[in-house]
Amino acid sequence: MSFKTILVPLSAPDASKSALQTALLVAQRSQAHIEAIHVRPDPRGLIPYTGEGMDGSMIEEIMEATESEGTQRASQTREMFDSFCREHSLTVSSTPQADAGLTVSWREDSGREDEVIAMRGRLYDLIIVGRPMAASPLPSPITLESALHDSGRPILVAPPDPPQHVGDHIAIAWEASPEAARTIAVSIQALAQASRVTVLSANLSPPLPLQAGELVDRLKWHGVEAEVRPFDSAVTELGASYLREATAAGADMLVKGAYSQSRLRQMVLGGRTRHILNHAAIPVMLAK
Repeated sequence: MSFKTILVPLSAPDASKSALQTALLVAQRSQAHIEAIHVRPDPRGLIPYTGEGMDGSMIEEIMEATESEGTQRASQTREMFDSFCREHSLTVSSTPQADAGLTVSWREDSGREDEVIAMRGRLYDLIIVGRPMAASPLPSPITLESALHDSGRPILVAPPDPPQHVGDHIAIAWEASPEAARTIAVSIQALAQASRVTVLSANLSPPLPLQAGELVDRLKWHGVEAEVRPFDSAVTELGASYLREATAAGADMLVKGAYSQSRLRQMVLGGRTRHILNHAAIPVMLAK
């Protein structure tokens, strides 16, 4: 798949800079179009959640405060977007043209960000979202999960610090799972464009039903010359091991199938996808 259209949720200026920078680096590889979207919260959506005993004036005050805060955040986020476009001399256009080159556009909606992104994301080849941070409500982990599970599209999770390169050296977390197979399939053009591809292969007992060497052979049909990087790891430590090995190999992007175990089990007990979502310092491609 060629990522010619990319959707990037921009929730707030500081929380979204890395996602926008990551989108630019990806778009430069295929002269893609980036749609930056900011979703303003709809104050009317707060009404069902207001506590009992609140009178009309209190509810109205809460709605006005939410509206004011949303207006200010939307303005600041738009200013950040405009400044980014000027800094990188980007062409702002929402008109599809085969030879337009790299273009960007701005869109503003209202409602719940997770619902808007999951729905609108179905129109795009790729959704790029910021990695959630434990100490901050933005970027929203709910939006990330919704984009991954409800859009039907692959997502690229941008790290907190803007990367300098994306896709020069791609690491594949090979798990022989359907999710891993799908993520590799949607990433195949990025893999073909990469200067180097490394397949991270854990030495497990029992071994995987499909070995990393078999994946390497199949990737050759796409012109991808990959190398296998074997490593030792317990199953319970695979998430941390994939990140460690990707970093040690010098990769600037990780391709991984999302939630090959039960999503609920990973949320309760932890898991490799959950660990990567909490700790990745490089962009991570995920698909279901």
